[in-house]
Amino acid sequence: MKEKRTSRGVKIGRVIFTFFLLALISISLGLEFLPNLNTISIPKDDEKLGIVKKEDVNMDEEQLKVYEEKSKGVQNILLIGVDEEGYDSGRSDVMMVVSLDSNHNAMKLTSVMRDTLSYIPTSQTYQKLNHSYSEGGPLETMKAINRNFDLNMRDFVVFDFAAVSKAVDLIGGYPVYIDADEAFDMGRSSGREYYDGEQILDGEGATMYMRIRYNSGGDQGRNQRQRDLILYLLEYAKSMGRREMVGFAKEMMPTIRTSYSFSDIEKLMDIYDGMKDGLKTEQYSFPFNYEGVTLNDGLWYAVPGTMRSNVITLQENIFASGSYVPSVIVDDISYSIENLSGVYSE
Repeated sequence: MKEKRTSRGVKIGRVIFTFFLLALISISLGLEFLPNLNTISIPKDDEKLGIVKKEDVNMDEEQLKVYEEKSKGVQNILLIGVDEEGYDSGRSDVMMVVSLDSNHNAMKLTSVMRDTLSYIPTSQTYQKLNHSYSEGGPLETMKAINRNFDLNMRDFVVFDFAAVSKAVDLIGGYPVYIDADEAFDMGRSSGREYYDGEQILDGEGATMYMRIRYNSGGDQGRNQRQRDLILYLLEYAKSMGRREMVGFAKEMMPTIRTSYSFSDIEKLMDIYDGMKDGLKTEQYSFPFNYEGVTLNDGLWYAVPGTMRSNVITLQENIFASGSYVPSVIVDDISYSIENLSGVYSE
C-alpha cells in the first residue's frame, strides 16, 4: 500500500536534510568560518552514475517529450545513513530519495526498504539493496538506485547515526515517554538501564529509542518513533536564532559526507529558497507493493511485486507524469527478480 504524509516529520532522512539545510542557510549568510565541507569526488557521466542510456528508453517521442518537461523542475538527491560509525564500510541502514519539486512546491521523500531485492551493478548480482554500500560506498548505492528505478540522481549526502546522537545532545536531549517494552528493548540492545515513564534521553539513548523494533511494534513502531523524534527536532530548529543556528551548523557539518561542492550547495539553496514558502511535504515508502520471501541463501527479502509496476508508481509520485514507460533496463531487472523469487504479482 502506498504511504503518503503531508504534515509530519518523515523518518531519519528528514533530520539529516534539516541538518544540511541549516548548513546551507549558514553558508548563504556568508559565514566563511564554517568547517570545510567533506566533499567526495565522483564521476559525472551518466553511465558511471547508472543513469539510463537514451537507447534503452522505451518511450516514444511524444511520451519522452512530456516526461522530460515534467522532470525539469524536479531535483533528486540521495540520502544515505550507514549502520556503523564510519563512512568507509558497512551497509546503508537508511536510503531515501529527496525530490525537490519546484513545479508543485513540494518536497517528496521516498524511503527505500534496505531489504529490497535489487540488481547491484558492480558485482552484477541480485542482493539486498543496502549491500550495495559495502561494494562501492555511496556511489555504488546511488548507481544501483538509479539503475533499478530509472532515476537520474547525481548527488548524495551520507551520515552515520553518531550525527543523530550529536544533534540530540546539542539541543539538550529528547523528552519522551517510554513504555515497558521499549525500555526492555533499549536495555537489551545497549547494555544501559532504561525505565518506563517520562524522561529526557541523551543522544545515545534517543538513537537507540528510534532504532529498536523487536518487542516495540516492529518496523511500524520504529518508523513512528523516528517520526516523533524528527518532529521534535524540526520544531526545535524553527526556534533557533542566528547564533544558535550557526553553532549547530558548525557542529553538524563535519558529520556529513557529500558529493556536493560549495558552488553546488549555493544552487541547491536557490532552489530551496524559491520553494520554502508554503512548502508541502509528501512521504512514500518503496516498494509500494511487495512480498516477504526467504530465498535459497536463507535471507529474507522484500521482493517488489513487480519491480516494473513499483517503479511506475515511484515515477508518477516523483515527477507527476503519466507518460513514463519503464526502460529496457528496468524491464530486464524486473523479469530477473520475478524468475529468481517466484513473485510475479502486479
